[in-house]
Amino acid sequence: MSDSYFIGTIARVQNIPRFASPSALKAAISKLKNPSDLDSEEIERSVRELARQEAAEFSAGYIQDSSATSNEPQRKMGMMVSLDHAIYFHNRGGFRADEWLFTEMTSPWAGDERGLVMQKIWTQDGTLVATCVQEGVVRLKQESPSKANKL
Repeated sequence: MSDSYFIGTIARVQNIPRFASPSALKAAISKLKNPSDLDSEEIERSVRELARQEAAEFSAGYIQDSSATSNEPQRKMGMMVSLDHAIYFHNRGGFRADEWLFTEMTSPWAGDERGLVMQKIWTQDGTLVATCVQEGVVRLKQESPSKANKL
């Protein structure tokens, strides 16, 4: 599980899709393709998998399409970045990291362009083995003001 998926819990709890459309996905992928040591095919596969997961979450009802039930414009993610995070291990000798683990993530608060995520990690027999906390900046995409509206 990645750090970005963890902080992404804020967007999922607030019903903010990661990708607004297939063209937004393509634009995100094209921005990632630059001279670096990262494999662009691997990045493209990863981003497509995130889009597939989001579509599955929508169809399963885990994420609701807020635009379908409201006259408000659909909220779109503009920027999200981790500010800090911590992991606290419990019962360190009582589990193995290569065995089955269950994770529970919640976002108890989000507001003022910030969000908080808490995660608990359990073993198969129900033993709590870790607690994680992460805070991040979350900014919605702002519509560009019309050039005609300038004074």
